[in-house]
Amino acid sequence: NLVCTAALLAGLGLTLWAGTVMNPWVYVPIASVVFGWLYFSLFILVVHEASHAMYLVAENRTLHTWINRVPGWMVATVFAVHYGKHWERGHLEHHVRPLEVNDPQQFNTGIGRKLAKGVAMNVFIPGWLFLERMVFRTKRAGGKSSSSKGVLVAFVVIWATGLTLSAVYLGGPVALAGFFGIHVLSAWNLVKGALEHGGALADEKDPFFRSRTTLFFGRRLLMPFNITLHFEHHLNFCVPWYDLPRYQRDLRSIVPASVFRDMINPSPW
Repeated sequence: NLVCTAALLAGLGLTLWAGTVMNPWVYVPIASVVFGWLYFSLFILVVHEASHAMYLVAENRTLHTWINRVPGWMVATVFAVHYGKHWERGHLEHHVRPLEVNDPQQFNTGIGRKLAKGVAMNVFIPGWLFLERMVFRTKRAGGKSSSSKGVLVAFVVIWATGLTLSAVYLGGPVALAGFFGIHVLSAWNLVKGALEHGGALADEKDPFFRSRTTLFFGRRLLMPFNITLHFEHHLNFCVPWYDLPRYQRDLRSIVPASVFRDMINPSPW
């Protein structure tokens, strides 16, 4: 996990540097997508794995808790998310009672026209993601913000500082692409949620069948760290991401084919 984290951070550095040598009209749209993918990947690897105490491991239980909690908080705060409320506690609720009223991660499950609209608004309307998450979501029944005032202040300070330094030392296009990358991240997360829990899955009586695994060409690149092996992840969330393919193969040998078919999303489009 540390090697993967270092690779993602190196990718961020390389993308920042590219803005100093590429044509801005070419760089900004491409780098926005690249930044979004890198943010998305870093969040999955660090925050998601840390919430399951699987980002880093240690024999000492106190040390084990903190070497997951600290990086989880660091990365989550960068993206205006309250790690303790929304992930360390909220993600456990998501696994125990997925898509039920107290699940704080039940809001990115739209499919079809709703999903397309959400992706378009996040990508093409600067600032929309902040309004949706911090204002509109809290007005819905059961809606909860994933942030707090302290986290929001830290988020503003981190990004204001980072974007200002990028603009001064690397150029305006780099700062612009870095900012747009947050919007791409939000759109990517909507697609991820649709694949994992979208559509009518909330109506499944068995909580384990409220998630689906999705297999498609290019999934390891578009949805990194085996995040699309989501049925298996909900079945046993103590399996780290790099062991999920082997876990899936073992399940295939003992689960009846008719049941296994219900674990897989048959129509990702």
